[in-house]
Amino acid sequence: MAKKLSELARLIGATLQGEDLEVKGVNALSLATEEELSFVESRRHLAAAKETRARALLAPPSLAQELSGKSLLLTENVRAALSRLAWLFYESPEHPRGISPLAFVEEGAEIHPEASVYPFVYVGRNARIGARSVLHPFVYVGAGCEVAEDCLLYPHVVLYPGTKLARGVILHAGAVVGSDGFGYAQEGRRHLKIPHFGHVQVEEEVEIGANTCVDRATFGVTRIGAGSKIDNLVQVAHNVDLGRGCVLAGQAGLTGSVKLGDFVFVGGQAGINRSVGDGAQVAAKAGVARDVPPGAVVAGAPAMEIQRWRRCVAAYERLPELLKEIRRLQEKVARLEETLNERDRS
Repeated sequence: MAKKLSELARLIGATLQGEDLEVKGVNALSLATEEELSFVESRRHLAAAKETRARALLAPPSLAQELSGKSLLLTENVRAALSRLAWLFYESPEHPRGISPLAFVEEGAEIHPEASVYPFVYVGRNARIGARSVLHPFVYVGAGCEVAEDCLLYPHVVLYPGTKLARGVILHAGAVVGSDGFGYAQEGRRHLKIPHFGHVQVEEEVEIGANTCVDRATFGVTRIGAGSKIDNLVQVAHNVDLGRGCVLAGQAGLTGSVKLGDFVFVGGQAGINRSVGDGAQVAAKAGVARDVPPGAVVAGAPAMEIQRWRRCVAAYERLPELLKEIRRLQEKVARLEETLNERDRS
């Protein structure tokens, strides 16, 4: 399906510079053909942008003069523009409406006639599935779960009883939502399991990656705020309260009852044990052991303000040289003391 650049420019509010070409898709700089639209976000990829076969590019205005041989859609936020345009060329698979005869639906479950329930899906008693939601094979939906409209559950997703998904939630393969939290009481050498009475509430347009786990609350709710995006292999523990628009990269871990504000970014393999304020950023592999104020950027383990952490890392890298210098100074001081002692004796 071909689109004129002028049409695409109107859709994203971009400025067209150059010939009003037709494009039939989007692709990376190194892979694009002459009939595809590609993109360049910064000067770092300028050389590749000049060499690409694509005749049309999404680009920031700052690079316009250096890409004069191309047709350009100029916009400040190239990645956001790409996200909007790419869907025009993406062919979403069609899902058959209705319930497969090979699915198992318990008594009292309500499934909208426009939902798609594939073979080998289990839907528990009194669960509700909304319009246009898709449940791929081997999805398990426990008793009393609520899946709103336009949700997409990939194979082997598990929703424990009582889990609630709002509109437009996407759960990738193997995600487990609503499992018991890691809660035990110690009695001598025994670990006594604490029952979990709460549930998980996943708000609108959340996306959760493959094999990520979100635990149910001990009491009350574990909440994933609207628009949040969680990568693969992330652990969200019981009673966590995740704000709106948060982003958690792969293998991050949140301990029980942690609260993250709105639009918090967490890097891969970071571990968080305290609250993080609105708009804060936690670098990859950071260990957050004290509260992070709103807007702060922290790194390291234990986590600290990122500029301080960078100075610490720079000092750590120089430790071998510093040790040599200290030994040299110690030897010099020892010689001076010996000289002074000899003067005193004389």
